[in-house]
Amino acid sequence: MDTVIYIKRYVSFFLTLLTLLAFCLTQAQQKSLDFFLDKAKENAVSLKENENLLKIGAIQNALIIAQNQDFKIDATSEVLFAPFFNSNGRAIDITTNPSNNAYGYDAGITNGGLYSAQINITKNLFNGAATDNLLFQNKLKNEAITLSSKDIFHNLEKNIIDNYILVYQYQLQETFTNELKTDLEKRLQVVELLVKRGLLSESDYLLIQSNIDSKNLELQQIRSSINQAKTQLYNLCGIPLENHNTLEAPLLKLNDKQDTFFFEKTFKNDSLQILADKNVFENQYKPQVSVYGNTGLNAIDAKNIPHNFGVSAGIKLKIPIYDGNQKKYNALQNDLKQETLEFYKENKEIQLQNNLKSLLQQIDDLQKNRQLIESQIAQQQNLLEIFKGKLAQGQTSIIDYLNVIQNYKLTVYTKLQMQTNLWLLYNQYNFINW
Repeated sequence: MDTVIYIKRYVSFFLTLLTLLAFCLTQAQQKSLDFFLDKAKENAVSLKENENLLKIGAIQNALIIAQNQDFKIDATSEVLFAPFFNSNGRAIDITTNPSNNAYGYDAGITNGGLYSAQINITKNLFNGAATDNLLFQNKLKNEAITLSSKDIFHNLEKNIIDNYILVYQYQLQETFTNELKTDLEKRLQVVELLVKRGLLSESDYLLIQSNIDSKNLELQQIRSSINQAKTQLYNLCGIPLENHNTLEAPLLKLNDKQDTFFFEKTFKNDSLQILADKNVFENQYKPQVSVYGNTGLNAIDAKNIPHNFGVSAGIKLKIPIYDGNQKKYNALQNDLKQETLEFYKENKEIQLQNNLKSLLQQIDDLQKNRQLIESQIAQQQNLLEIFKGKLAQGQTSIIDYLNVIQNYKLTVYTKLQMQTNLWLLYNQYNFINW
């Protein structure tokens, strides 16, 4: 007795273990929507490009500071010969004091030559405001890249969800068609027995078999559609195609209405960029002060080079006075750009609100229609069961039975399409409500 109980417990444990293992294997073969979205975020080339652009933008900050606030040190060298001909009784003479009958450049211009080798140092002073304008401009450019990355992924996310929904719809069609085919195969066995008893004709058997063949062809077409849609889905995510897995149901819901929409952030950044460009343009109207110095050789007479090593330093001030009203014209252009942005922003706001309102109405209508068709499906299922019973007794024609199945199939397909459309509307609403 104890041995029998032990064996029963062992068998029960073994069956439980097999059930858990089968469940785990099924789950491992299923892919969720989050899986594809995460992979797309990892592999999107445009996002990677923008990451590098942000790094370039960070380097640009250092470049702006180096260009405008750091010392500039360079080395220059120049050797110039300006000889005189027929000077001081010589055919060619390099001198700063040519004779009156000599031929050559004016000595007051060339000094007879130049021998220069210097190290030069320059630095801009009091240009912190101009530098800040350039840094602010670059910051907004980097912010535009960040916003672009968000927009790229948002569009990619919508396309992935749409494709995911399409693949899942085909999966549901495949499952339902398989169920119909399995049921027809069972009916075929019943019809075969009824044919043998003489209650139905062989043509009835062939009608059922023909319908099963049609279901096999339909399954092939559905699987081909699944492969095409799945290829598109995997391409969007940038991952190798896997044919031996199924997708989990897309758990979509409507997001709460946003207080601030994404397009408002982009318009704000665009508006600030116009202001930043204006400030950078007006940097040239700020007084510019720079100091400079050099040391080295600077001589005009080769004989005196050892005595011509020295240093020099100075300060340079530049104050803009008049440029033909360029500053005024630039300001007018920027005002018009800001005005144009406001036009687009107001129009975008109206379109967004109208689209959200329309989508909510479509969703509400579709949910009501789905309730009606679910009631219709329940009635057709009851009718189908009645016809199955009559068929088993040979009390109905095969054509009537197949017509009931066809009507049931069309209604279920309509329900699947409604569910798909509802998910797509959810996705479209969330895409706009962002």
